[in-house]
Amino acid sequence: MKLTTRLLSIMVLLSISIFWSCEQNLDDNFAETELSEATFFKTPGDFKLFANNYYDFLPAHGTWSRDDWSDLTTSVNGNSISRGDYTTSFTSAVWDDSYTLIRRTSTLIEKIENADLDLKAEILQYKGESHFFRAMAYFNLLRQFGGVPLIDAPLSIDSDALQAPRNSREEIVNSIISDLKIAASDLTSFEAMVAEDEGRVTKGAANAYLSRVALFEGTWQKYHGGNGANNLLQEAVSAANLVLSEGYELFDRRDVLGDDNYKYLFTLDKKQSNPANITKSGNKEFILVARRDVDELPHNSRPDPVNGLNPTKTLADMYLCTDGLPIDKSTLFQAKGQIDSEYDHRDPRMLMSRPLTVYYNSQQAAWTRNWADLNDPTRGTLNLAEIPGRTATGYITLKFMLENETPNGTDYPVIRLAEVLLNFAEATFELNGAISDSDLDKSINKLRDRVGLPHLTAAFVATNGLDMLEEIRRERTVELFAEGFRYDDLRRWKTAETVLPEALLGIKYGGTEWETHANWSALTPSLNAEGYIITDPASNRNFEADKHYLFPLPLRQLQLNNQLEQNPGW
Repeated sequence: MKLTTRLLSIMVLLSISIFWSCEQNLDDNFAETELSEATFFKTPGDFKLFANNYYDFLPAHGTWSRDDWSDLTTSVNGNSISRGDYTTSFTSAVWDDSYTLIRRTSTLIEKIENADLDLKAEILQYKGESHFFRAMAYFNLLRQFGGVPLIDAPLSIDSDALQAPRNSREEIVNSIISDLKIAASDLTSFEAMVAEDEGRVTKGAANAYLSRVALFEGTWQKYHGGNGANNLLQEAVSAANLVLSEGYELFDRRDVLGDDNYKYLFTLDKKQSNPANITKSGNKEFILVARRDVDELPHNSRPDPVNGLNPTKTLADMYLCTDGLPIDKSTLFQAKGQIDSEYDHRDPRMLMSRPLTVYYNSQQAAWTRNWADLNDPTRGTLNLAEIPGRTATGYITLKFMLENETPNGTDYPVIRLAEVLLNFAEATFELNGAISDSDLDKSINKLRDRVGLPHLTAAFVATNGLDMLEEIRRERTVELFAEGFRYDDLRRWKTAETVLPEALLGIKYGGTEWETHANWSALTPSLNAEGYIITDPASNRNFEADKHYLFPLPLRQLQLNNQLEQNPGW
């Protein structure tokens, strides 16, 4: 049976009942005598069963809300992290969940190390999965808190390590890289994965994640005055190259989906979810996903325009014109006098990532695109952009928005090939201070080909007075929009202190068709001098460089372990 989240809940209960009985009562359905360690870890199936519970920790639908922490999107009510007015909390789900996962993975690693020799070869995959997920847990801690206590074995209630001080960033990163390299050596390649194990972590996923971690920390060290940046950036380049040598492919079905190709990538299902009826099986871009299934574990998850992900002017202005130039340099840009004029001659991802003035009602129980009539103008039930009732900015996110009846079984991409291409390009430039056209062709230009944009080349940059690093970062931002990367990117680039205190703006309302159109003429929004809606004024926003680059450790952990030191400024 293929791995699904429904199975995972059973596995979690099993693992807890075996190994955490000191903290929770055993479920009555599982007799302690039947599920003891002495009787359980005897077959490959036992190890697989235990490893299955890791997959519940994959980020699922909803992580797009991390972009609300940044400058790209906001909500009607704003966001405390983006504003910098959040406070120290007593507990932290990131801390608790990460150390829960670390304990589970370390437990299985120990069991595998002590397993019979004739069994070890058959359970190598689960050893690799354990190292991968432990690395993922520590990276979640690192990007949130910096250095944390490094624990690589299951602890008892009286272990001295429970009172251990924080390890350094370098020690945590070295541990993550070591775990990912072990994982890559032990895991199966996705091409060799048998059908019943589809969805499990692969060799490519370990190397792809390594490219993410090494790029994050390499640029963090470079821009925050640390050490070892070049070694880390080289790790990112090398790991990305290993992924590019495998059989992953960008999803490109423009032959039947046209300019909607990119949008439908994120709504593929095993039932019809696009005009060409391409299903999840036709996608080789997603390297690791949080799996859902329309029959076994459906969902009805999509961005909610009220609760967040309202794109800002910052994002709208990032999309290039079809000549490959930014809007302030392109003669193709049609300005913003009309409601839809800013979308003309722009990167198709601009429209695929959000619509003009209408959107699907995310609160609706079910809606259906009329697949039989591809010219049906209604495309299901559409709604006007209600400002500020439904959108703070006047923009609505379309990416991840479903168009077919519930229930749905779309997967959420944890790692996809597009990110690896972007990791490779950025790490290459940061390492060398330049990037060759051939390296651009093997990375960023593949993404530009998919949306029909001109190639990025050294000559193009020089001729048009562009900045190569800025263009690489632009490509990353628009391609990975709504996938939760922007806040971490701003922090590792050390630009958050400049970007995040700025006001968040929406559409240009004053002096445009918006202001005179019957649907929106009665609005009285707060505008800046240029006529843009101010959704969050600069007076509401704050980012302290000596404080906000790291989150505060939860107070409960400081109480439990007096060796822990709070992050600066908190």
